[in-house]
Amino acid sequence: MIAGRILDTSALVEAARGTPYMQALLYVSHELLITLVIPAPCLADALAGLDDPEQQARLFDLLRSPIARVAQFGAAEATGTGLLRSGARPARASAGSAYAAYLAADRGWPVVSARPGPIRAMHPEVEIEPLP
Repeated sequence: MIAGRILDTSALVEAARGTPYMQALLYVSHELLITLVIPAPCLADALAGLDDPEQQARLFDLLRSPIARVAQFGAAEATGTGLLRSGARPARASAGSAYAAYLAADRGWPVVSARPGPIRAMHPEVEIEPLP
């Protein structure tokens, strides 16, 4: 099985900001050919929260990277994500967090996140790689 990570909205924002942890994660991922999956709703939310052109450019650079894969959000994914969200109490998770949890559970890969609480509420078995 190919190793990988799921990057949620908080991880994408940290990557765009160029934080040391995310810079290190991106470097190691390139060196070891670790796939980075970017859930489409997380990408949309991250871009909506970035108004600095340099940060937006860093995120676009990540998207062009050969190790990055945007996970599309079609009808099947929306259904699975919605059902996962419906079972979480309290239902505070965003669609992006729910989709990150859904993808992580499906692939058996950890979610890189600064906000693990909503993901754990929806799917306690999903591994989280917490951001400092």
